[in-house]
Amino acid sequence: MSYDELLKKYQESQIEIENLKLQVNNFKRIIYGVKREHTPKKEQLENCTQCSLFELQEKIDEDLQPQVLENVEEVTVYKKKKTKKAGIKKSHLKDVEIEVKEYKINEDEKCPECGSELKEIAKEVVRQEITYIPAKIILTNYVQYTYKCTECGGKNSDIANITFVKTKLPNPLLTHSFCSPSLATEVIYQKYYLGVPLYRQEKMWDDKGLVLPRGMMANWNIKISEYYLEPLCKILFKKLKEQNELSHVDETTIQCNKEEGRNASSKSYMWVYSSGKQEKIRGTVFCYAPSRSEKTAKEFLNGFKGILVTDGYASYNNIEEITHAECWAHARRYFYESIPLNEHKQMDTTSDGYKGIEYCDELFKIERKIAEFSVEEKLKWRQEKSKPILEAFFEWVKIMNEKIILNKKLKQAITYAINQEKELSQFLNDGRIPLTNSLAERAIRPFAVHRKNWLFADSVAGAKANATMYTIIESAKLNNLNIEKYIKYLLDELPQLESIYDENVLEKYLPWSKELPAEILNFQGTYDELKLFE
Repeated sequence: MSYDELLKKYQESQIEIENLKLQVNNFKRIIYGVKREHTPKKEQLENCTQCSLFELQEKIDEDLQPQVLENVEEVTVYKKKKTKKAGIKKSHLKDVEIEVKEYKINEDEKCPECGSELKEIAKEVVRQEITYIPAKIILTNYVQYTYKCTECGGKNSDIANITFVKTKLPNPLLTHSFCSPSLATEVIYQKYYLGVPLYRQEKMWDDKGLVLPRGMMANWNIKISEYYLEPLCKILFKKLKEQNELSHVDETTIQCNKEEGRNASSKSYMWVYSSGKQEKIRGTVFCYAPSRSEKTAKEFLNGFKGILVTDGYASYNNIEEITHAECWAHARRYFYESIPLNEHKQMDTTSDGYKGIEYCDELFKIERKIAEFSVEEKLKWRQEKSKPILEAFFEWVKIMNEKIILNKKLKQAITYAINQEKELSQFLNDGRIPLTNSLAERAIRPFAVHRKNWLFADSVAGAKANATMYTIIESAKLNNLNIEKYIKYLLDELPQLESIYDENVLEKYLPWSKELPAEILNFQGTYDELKLFE
């Protein structure tokens, strides 16, 4: 092997080693580092003894920096006067039963000095304590009485047969089952809101003296979902797609063990739709699908016409009658992951990846300053302040793309930005479009966290039940409802309806309905409105 061949092989090995080091650093950051993708500011670096070891880059790029900074004026922000927040403790105690324990002296007790009578002159609350009374299990027997007509079937009656009348009972939640709305609510609340898997609940109920096999609870969840909650969720999704002008969409994986024609280890997906922050009606919809294909995306969003905010997944690009905007947090993350660590195990601020981060941070800085502005004002400021930065960023990206980039992560970040230029620029055209897809990611986070506990769905029916339950819970969160009370209300009311598929009837049970009972709404009062001791 010649010298040139050896040199080339050595250089390739060094490049591969550097990329592997970068990959290891990213893994370490994920495992041991902070979860927030925080970029240290240059002022902080200059004032920090440890960070001052770095050779700081004074400007992003000499030929591009003037058009980034000189054309951008400081945004004037009119801050609202901060008001004191309601006391957390007392606001949460609004609906708590109050017990008062008074300690008085004995009636025959006299003054310890002269033996005279003692007169009460004042009292005060010295301290407060919360007493926890464990829940108890009650077996309720529904007794139905039968009545016989005293005349029908008699000799003098025109009716030959005896008439019997039975008292009317409320419909059961599930026929031939001892599952009550309150018991089902607790099982659903524990699993889908608190993330307690059924095998742990099985032990919890056993400690309380009730044998509830996990298979039985899983079957309850599936049946309740199919009979009552799924029809409600379909109407909820229909209303959202018809009335929402801006929506967020994301998807994550789920394992479904028993799906026809597929291995148990195959990846399936949970799709998530979430209303924009400014929409009049808000909700979150989960939908199970075995694939992540473009066809699935079109079926999921069928009927929606408006602005769609997503990550960079290509399947959303071909959906008709939507304006597709993409998330800048994703674009920034690619540059963040491309930044190597220096010898001090700190972020290398001289790297090209850090330059990309600085451009993104300038955009986010402006967004934070105009967060409280109207849609029209946001659009104006974006055109005047954000547009020059965006143009400079994409000019820099295209210059970088023509260079030989050995950092694979940086190359991936550059390629991503170029491919998504149109979608990443959409926020300049409409003040309603946010810079990130954070709403969908926050909605999907509870599901992703709970998935670590229960690991998989055993059947397709179970996966669909998961989607339905998370739809109810996350939509209730967006509408500031008490989750447990709302679920209980639905399970009390829906079995008593004559038709569970009547859209006009079900509308009053939707999470934004004004016909919901007041006790389901979370308290929004002030500290002074709570008078615990009257």
